Amino acid sequence: MSEAMRVPVRRVLKKDLIWFGENFCRHGHTYLEHYSCFLMEKPSTAPMQEKIGVFDIETTGLLANWGIMVSWCMLDHDTGKIEYDITTRGEMRDRTDERIIKSACKELRKYDRIIGWYSSRFDIPFVRTKALYHKIDFPAYRDLYHTDLLYASRQKLKLSSNRLEAVCQYFEIPAKHHKMTPRLNNELQAGKQEAIDDVLEHCKEDVWSTNEVYKMLLDHMLITKRSI
Repeated sequence: MSEAMRVPVRRVLKKDLIWFGENFCRHGHTYLEHYSCFLMEKPSTAPMQEKIGVFDIETTGLLANWGIMVSWCMLDHDTGKIEYDITTRGEMRDRTDERIIKSACKELRKYDRIIGWYSSRFDIPFVRTKALYHKIDFPAYRDLYHTDLLYASRQKLKLSSNRLEAVCQYFEIPAKHHKMTPRLNNELQAGKQEAIDDVLEHCKEDVWSTNEVYKMLLDHMLITKRSI
């Protein structure tokens, strides 16, 4: 079995592993051997399907050694339900994000694939860096897969900008009602509760609109085995 596409054994039951070993892909291999085929073929008789979550974070800075995480949101692609966590005013004052980083890592482990926007260059590296700093268990290489829709947009669309807001604007997908502004950032840094709440709403809007773009592009892109 290829190391790059292994069955996520931490999240499946014994009976599910037996199914993977007894059922075959179009190449004649078991799904234990060709897990990538399982992801692409999505057999209707499978006891489980790939669990997909749309992930986004908001921070006080673009670099993990300068900023802290303010909020994270995870939208379950199948149910549309959004889970989230948000910093407290006390944590903003003390410039600490250990608790919220821990809850983010716990949420990531509930999924088989993470969808994001510029997430391979920002969201995931930021959380990983903070987790390593706080000595929190972050998903290891090949623990779950990752699709960054920014690059799908660049490859499959021809727009003047590949920012999420620009893509949504062209395709008339509601987005960015709570925009990040210099004033909001200043109020956030000051620990104002209204600003913290506005940032959370911004984060929720981002995962919702990202999921809408994902559904639009799904039939036009290759779902790869890229690891988180």
